Amino acid sequence: MSLAGTRRITSSTAGRWTMCFSGGGGASSGTQYQYYQKADGSLVPGEQGLPVAAIEQGYQTVADWQYAQQQQLSDKQFAQQKQIADKQDAFNQQQFDYQKAQAEEQRTTAQEQADRQTTYDTGRSQLLQEGQDKVNSAFSQFSPDYFKGYADKYMAQAADDIAYQRQPAQREMAFGLARRGVADSQSGINQAGLLAEDEGRALDKQSQAATDAATSLKANVANAKTSLLSQVSNAESLGSPIAGGNTDAINSALDTQRRSISGVTNTAGDITASLSGVPTVSPISNVFGNVLTAAGSGLAGYQANQAMGAYKAGLAGTNPGGSSSVSIR
Repeated sequence: MSLAGTRRITSSTAGRWTMCFSGGGGASSGTQYQYYQKADGSLVPGEQGLPVAAIEQGYQTVADWQYAQQQQLSDKQFAQQKQIADKQDAFNQQQFDYQKAQAEEQRTTAQEQADRQTTYDTGRSQLLQEGQDKVNSAFSQFSPDYFKGYADKYMAQAADDIAYQRQPAQREMAFGLARRGVADSQSGINQAGLLAEDEGRALDKQSQAATDAATSLKANVANAKTSLLSQVSNAESLGSPIAGGNTDAINSALDTQRRSISGVTNTAGDITASLSGVPTVSPISNVFGNVLTAAGSGLAGYQANQAMGAYKAGLAGTNPGGSSSVSIR
């Protein structure tokens, strides 16, 4: 608020202050100043036209006050822009944090699923290996020595049969030669040679039969083992290849596969038992018939047939893979 019009202070353009009274003297050129009374009652000089707010804030010129006002406006606009920018930054940070949390959750979920899948795959591999080991263990008796022993057993039975036939044939030959009085002649020697040749041919033939029997058994064993291993693999692959969503689901799936595999491996013992029977020998009848004399051929035939019947009754074995075997599905 200005003083009551009784006096004012004016200044020349050079800034020199002068006292004048209202109503007197002419107007002075340049910036006009006056005293202003502040709210605390003190008087302060200032350029004419300054608002009270400018006086209270200590401004003395309109230019300074306008500059201050512009600066305040600029500061206000800057503050508003900064506030908007801060809000945008806060929003951006919120979005970033949300997306980061989402990505971390997805990563955690993916890692947990990967861990479950690893556990599931490991469990399935262990079950498959256990099943294969059980099958291999059940068939481990069928080694090269086993098949050699099988052929030897076959040959031993076949040789016993040939020897059994040789005894009556040799007696019949000796009786026939003696009856003709040529036991010590070249004819007797020839007959003995033929007897030995017949025995050798029979042994060779049965040796090949023993080898064939062992080879056939070996093939049957291999086929049975391959079939069981295939069934174990199929049992392991029955379940889903994808792990369940939790531990209980994984354990349940593995338990189902374990039962399926056990159903296959439990038959391995019966199958191997059916394959490990005593060799069944196919005897050769009348091995020495061509060395018997015409006179003794009837008796020789009778004795040979009698020997064959005894052999079939006492030496016959079981046929591996025959009617007693367990079928492989």
